[in-house]
Amino acid sequence: MTPEYLEQLAVLADPEELWRMSGIQQMDLPMKQRRQLDSGVALRRHASHIRTLAQALVESKSLCITPLSTNGAAICLIVTPAKHEKLKRQR
Repeated sequence: MTPEYLEQLAVLADPEELWRMSGIQQMDLPMKQRRQLDSGVALRRHASHIRTLAQALVESKSLCITPLSTNGAAICLIVTPAKHEKLKRQR
């Protein structure tokens, strides 16, 4: 799936754009809207992840994801480790 398609799905999942609300307002949402919000956010995050993977491929780099919390991570492109470089050449 392309990032653009995933973002279209996010709009369908969260047409009210609940993700634009403040965190405090989001905490008060009823469960149905909370799921709507979570679905839209998950699709948008996945679209962003796919874009970053495509960028890594173009730049011949690897994607490094470091978990910072349950819902957060630091993401960067790095030089591909030697072990992984071998895998890339085999494809």
